[in-house]
Amino acid sequence: MTFRLEKRDGFSRAGEYKGIKTPALIDLREDTNLEVEVKAPEFLEKIDRELYEVYKFEKEIKILVLEGLSEKEKVEKIVSFRSSNLSPLYISGVATPQNALIYVYLGADFLDNLLALRMAYDGVYFTPERNFRLESLKSLPCSCKFCEEVGNFKELNKFERYEFLANHNTEVLRREVELSRNLIFSEEIRDVVEARSKIVPEAEVLLRYADKNYEAFEKYTPVFRKSELYPTTDSSYRRVEVTRYFERMRKVYSPKSKIALLLPCSARKPYSLSKSHRMIKNKLGRTLKGVNEIIISSPFVAPREFELIYPIVAYDTPTTGEWSDFEINFVAEKLSPLLENFEKIYAYLHGGYRKVAEKAQKISGVEIEFVDDLNELKKKLESEEKIDFDLYSEILRHMSLYQFGVEFEGKARGKYPELRFFGRGLAGRVDTNYGMLDIYEEFAYQLFEKEVYTIKIDEFDPKGTIFAAGVLEADERIRPNDIVVFYNSRIIGVAQAVMSGKEMEICEQGVAAVVRRKFERKD
Repeated sequence: MTFRLEKRDGFSRAGEYKGIKTPALIDLREDTNLEVEVKAPEFLEKIDRELYEVYKFEKEIKILVLEGLSEKEKVEKIVSFRSSNLSPLYISGVATPQNALIYVYLGADFLDNLLALRMAYDGVYFTPERNFRLESLKSLPCSCKFCEEVGNFKELNKFERYEFLANHNTEVLRREVELSRNLIFSEEIRDVVEARSKIVPEAEVLLRYADKNYEAFEKYTPVFRKSELYPTTDSSYRRVEVTRYFERMRKVYSPKSKIALLLPCSARKPYSLSKSHRMIKNKLGRTLKGVNEIIISSPFVAPREFELIYPIVAYDTPTTGEWSDFEINFVAEKLSPLLENFEKIYAYLHGGYRKVAEKAQKISGVEIEFVDDLNELKKKLESEEKIDFDLYSEILRHMSLYQFGVEFEGKARGKYPELRFFGRGLAGRVDTNYGMLDIYEEFAYQLFEKEVYTIKIDEFDPKGTIFAAGVLEADERIRPNDIVVFYNSRIIGVAQAVMSGKEMEICEQGVAAVVRRKFERKD
């Protein structure tokens, strides 16, 4: 029986193997239908401690023993395995409530309760935040059934104390593993891993080393999400979504005008609907026609053409008015190459936003004229020669380039941000849930002809789900949540990917994509 993938987020996966929903915790005191031939806490003594190799059992599951390795070596071993192997991965003897999420994030499908049992021998009591010596507790902070049933824990004998701690520790650990499964489905596991890592040094170190492997993680990380992104720590600046946004944005950004205006971000997204940006637009009026606007925030720099794209449309960052040197330098480095697209740049910025622009000015050597008064700015913009363009059409053109690498110049209609674009007919619309374009027949055929973001399926008519077993070929550019075009000799249609393109071709089970709409083949 092979692993059945249900949801993917980077290396973390939710799925099913032999009837067990994963990520899952293996209780080494019990028999499982995985037929694991190891028992805690003695089993590690039977393994060669010098090799620390990837061990096989049941032909498919791989067991990875990390004891004795540094955090850097642990990440290297896990990433090396997960980058080239889609088999179920069992990382043994490492899990505590504080680090379980990071190991799932790194790619573990199975963890075990070895440390929960071993530390129970030493009188250690688990909680999600930290662990305590049982004798140091005045009361039990947990409401699990074992804590509720134990009565006066201070009167337990040695055997009773161990049995209680083993049961409690395993239960707390199991809850964390079950939480990880829910976080994968809600697309929030990275956010919680970042938050937890700030109070768990081991998790922070593992996350830093993991973030050095951008290319490995990027292949399996969604480009678009239905969840918000919360860049609240320096770890957020290393996220795949942040790095990939800047790579794609810089590659496809092609402003129509040679005049730019730098503006501060707003709490409300998309920016254009915010009170502050509507006030600026109303004040400047028609003088904004033919001006390319670029919005500065932390950690993003967003030309107006990208404000409906994830993650720009779906992030929330804490604002205090004070910018750290790290933030200023990071954002300025991202802004500076964009300035080279323009002949004249104005900036309506204050505080940290202005410091970012000043730093970018020094880096790029491109002059920025700072204007503190909107009336003065209006007069300056009136005096400029500008090339007029339709902003909504430019938004859709850039979304098409960003998402598919294909330029579709249609006409935009609709009430912002629920934009639709048309060629001969309806070609696509903005999916505000994910911050991406959903496409229709005309655009689907364009991608089909260019052979990008396509899936070739066997000769069947999918009703709602395309399973990996039915996929013959898939574009390797496809990432989870991408909009894709599927086809065979009879039909062509649009679906949303669940797997990466690489997985669709390799996996024997699991959901590859979910159908959105179908059309009859014309050729």
